[in-house]
Amino acid sequence: MAGVEPEKRTYVDLREKLNKISAPNRKQLWESRKRKREENSGSYRHHSTYDREVELQKVHQGIRQRILFDKEECEKIEEKIDEVVQNANEGAYKGRTVDRAPLRVKYFFGEGYTYGKQLAERGPGQERLFPRGEVDEIPEWIFELVVSRLEKAGIVPKGFVNSAVINDYQPGGCIVSHIDPPHIFDRPIVSCSFFSESSLSFGCKFSFKPIRTSTPVLTLPLPRGCVTTLR
Repeated sequence: MAGVEPEKRTYVDLREKLNKISAPNRKQLWESRKRKREENSGSYRHHSTYDREVELQKVHQGIRQRILFDKEECEKIEEKIDEVVQNANEGAYKGRTVDRAPLRVKYFFGEGYTYGKQLAERGPGQERLFPRGEVDEIPEWIFELVVSRLEKAGIVPKGFVNSAVINDYQPGGCIVSHIDPPHIFDRPIVSCSFFSESSLSFGCKFSFKPIRTSTPVLTLPLPRGCVTTLR
């Protein structure tokens, strides 16, 4: 409450000074102050727009996209993904390999890591890899059908990929706004889209119950068969 007092006194002092000013001059003073507030507001809006433009430019600089997988290739990969889901439902994988959440399941291969819901315990920026061997190795079909195509297209160098995560979203599912921690992930981070079209949003805030998001700086379409690299 002590912090409120100076503001209160300032308001009272200002009103006492205004009472000593004649009515026409008082009106002129109020109009002058109003114009100044509007000018400051306009400057703020311009500054905010400028900041968003700068952020948008930075986001664009770090993104590359191309349609790499044709319809036949997508179907083969999607069939394999369905097999992963079935294997998980039958309990065929290690405990850390499968991470279930409403409308979304993650399947870690090669390397697994803490994220999202664990942050309440560890604090932002404290994400870490699980000890080696706590998730299943990358299935051979991922190397044959996905990684080899990325290497052949020059998207990643040979031997770069040592971690693969399958995010299986149900209708209405999404992932919350986040930053992939640089102390875990080397760049680029490569995302391949299958089954259907989706989108990736940048620069938006996210809240739960109900799920709401602010207006993104950029919404990036992700067509089926598309590869997106984030640098």
